[in-house]
Amino acid sequence: MSCAAWRATWTGRSSKGVPEVRISETLKGRHLLVTGFTGFLGKVWVTFLLDHLPEIGKLTLLVRGRRTEDAAARVRRIFERSPALRPLREKHGRALLALVREKIEVIEGDASDPLMGIPPHVLAQLAPRLDAVVHCAGLTDFAPDPRMAVDVNVRGAMHAADVAARIPSKRLLHISTCFVAGEVDGPIPEAVTPGLSPNGTRFDVDAELLAIDSACDAVDEREGGRKRPAARKGRVEVGTRRAKSLGWPNLYTYSKGLAEHALARRDDVALTLVRPSIVECARSYPFEGWNEGLNTSGPIVWMCSGFAWKVPMRAESCFDVVPVDTVARGMTIALADALEDEAEAVYQLASGDTNRFTFDRALDLTALKVRKGYVPSGVSPLERALLTHMDSTTLEHGADRSVLVPAAQKATRWLRDTFRKFDAKKLPASIDDELRETWQARVHDASLKLNKTSMLLRSIEQMWHVYQPFIHDFDYRFDTSHVRARTARLDADERRAFGWDLETLDWRHYWMDIEIPGLDKWSLPLLRGKDVPDDEGFDLGGDPPSAAAALPVSAPSIPAELGGAE
Repeated sequence: MSCAAWRATWTGRSSKGVPEVRISETLKGRHLLVTGFTGFLGKVWVTFLLDHLPEIGKLTLLVRGRRTEDAAARVRRIFERSPALRPLREKHGRALLALVREKIEVIEGDASDPLMGIPPHVLAQLAPRLDAVVHCAGLTDFAPDPRMAVDVNVRGAMHAADVAARIPSKRLLHISTCFVAGEVDGPIPEAVTPGLSPNGTRFDVDAELLAIDSACDAVDEREGGRKRPAARKGRVEVGTRRAKSLGWPNLYTYSKGLAEHALARRDDVALTLVRPSIVECARSYPFEGWNEGLNTSGPIVWMCSGFAWKVPMRAESCFDVVPVDTVARGMTIALADALEDEAEAVYQLASGDTNRFTFDRALDLTALKVRKGYVPSGVSPLERALLTHMDSTTLEHGADRSVLVPAAQKATRWLRDTFRKFDAKKLPASIDDELRETWQARVHDASLKLNKTSMLLRSIEQMWHVYQPFIHDFDYRFDTSHVRARTARLDADERRAFGWDLETLDWRHYWMDIEIPGLDKWSLPLLRGKDVPDDEGFDLGGDPPSAAAALPVSAPSIPAELGGAE
């Protein structure tokens, strides 16, 4: 299908009566350029493809290098140690090296650079071999520096499109978010109108990008340089004001929304937008409960486990959570449609329209889990005893949100300040010096822990402020007709492997037995400043030099014996 024909059907439906094509056949032998592999969703999706579609052609992974680790080393470490890739390590064992050599290429680049940092001579040799560009990379911080948000989420998307425009099919699958809907209530269609913001304001993307750049420059000049903390704070404030003026609640949704509008107006790419809602713990793949990083539900579960009596949520509003492996299924469906030139313009991957889960239900199930003995990992014995007798409730819409965790914050500060004033020298003379020193040390240690708790509570409250539009202010209902319609066309075997299956999700089982334990293991430790360990080391290719050679550094210059094309 030509780009012009695709644009004419931007909000329309795919043609009916098209002969059924199996996803496994559609992706057989296909070559994809994938960004964002190192992220939570990217790891799961790439693993899902390699595991469920053994006849897929090749995945060229565009990965940023680091100061102490180049792109190939990063990818190798993920294959060796990331829990997300357990299914491949368990399935292939020592043969995983052969799979990597056959299916994986690595190119070092950065989506925020022109042509994603791919040298022109490299791209000239790579592009003719590609069937699609899948752009998963992005900044997911809800309150980022607007300069970084624009560079990564907006210009990064445009650079991915520039690469897609150079491949034969022009296909670009861009991962966005359902929350580009902005500050609205009610049904959200699977469509986008270029140049029309969520609050109905007409705008030009190029003019908006110039305006936000100019506003940030003015802040930097006023504060004496862009690296000053006051300059960053000022940029966030001015950027947030611009976002809200167009109907986006924060800089994350603003930047993702601008990216959609910038891409939708292009006539040199065949664009498919994929919008997940809140991506959470895996339902079953790569294994139950897998999560990575600190996302929306982690702080919510931590607070709802008893640390707050009143939480700022609308009880009846939809908590639109989708397991990451379900999102991987939806992405695969959208990609298959794109490769068959049958793709819809937008695929929303959400739960609320067919299997609604409310914040009130989430609180009830979390409280039930606590009563059954669960408390977040790392809490003290006193906290453990208290939490089993505390239930959280939602804060009524429009009520004063300043009541968030007041008792916990007040008590923590009072105890911290009391312990700080403790002086063992003022204890009765009958207490010996050794005991005085012991008590002084214990009180000092308790004071430090309480200070960390106070800082954590302040951080959690800041998170609530950021999450407020999604959990309190608006009740979104995202339409998912497109992915459900495609699932209905799959045969029984492919429906089990790739079909959209949110309708069968039992929220009680998922929330209590998968989501909460998964967050407790993989996400909540990060709230307390602790690391989450990788899996035990798996040697992909023997000694480090052999492992390094197993992953080609760039597509066009790989020796055949290392997995390159002959």
